[in-house]
Amino acid sequence: MSTRSRRTDTGAITAETVAEFLAATPDFFELHPEIAARLRIPHQAGNAVSLIEKQVDILRKQNMQLERKLVDLIEVARANDAAVERIHQLVIALMEADNLPDLLHGLADRLRHRFGADAVRLILFKGEPDEVEFGPTLRLEHDAPEIGEFQNVLRNGQPVVGRLRPRQLEILFEGHAARISSAALIPIGDRAEIGMLGLGSQSEDQFGPTLGTTFLVRIGEVLATALRRYL
Repeated sequence: MSTRSRRTDTGAITAETVAEFLAATPDFFELHPEIAARLRIPHQAGNAVSLIEKQVDILRKQNMQLERKLVDLIEVARANDAAVERIHQLVIALMEADNLPDLLHGLADRLRHRFGADAVRLILFKGEPDEVEFGPTLRLEHDAPEIGEFQNVLRNGQPVVGRLRPRQLEILFEGHAARISSAALIPIGDRAEIGMLGLGSQSEDQFGPTLGTTFLVRIGEVLATALRRYL
């Protein structure tokens, strides 16, 4: 009878009972090294190795997996630190602004040079056009036909990233729309009550669909707080 078969005899030793015993007695081979030395575990290629060699091979593979996970975690931590630093610099720029034009120009400058945006568009639903249209800002009514293209974003109140529809890109970036390969759209204020911020990049990866939106939410909150001083 094969050792892999389970006998029906009461009290018979099977492969399963041996496995259960060894799992419950991890120091068995330390207590009986002479047995461990006689064990052989075949590789898929047919070569026989000792149990200790097999364990070392398994541990080596596990160690390599842990190292890869650690490297991934370090890269994520570095990316998060960089994002926090960029938002910190953005907050400083907004706080240092003495008036709305300075704030809007400082916003565009930080987003282009610190966040990798090749195009920036801030659409505001509040204020008079001649009072708020500075730098990247465009004043539109909340019920304007152009805004109808963004109803899903306005309704959900959450940032979106990836590729926007051609018409959305035209509204946001006008003559630069054809060069935009990825974009982020950030509602400003509760359910975009103040407006929305569009960021565009010629790189498909800069604002690609894998980009997390947590930091984009923070940008929206910071900008909403800064704009409320003037609107």
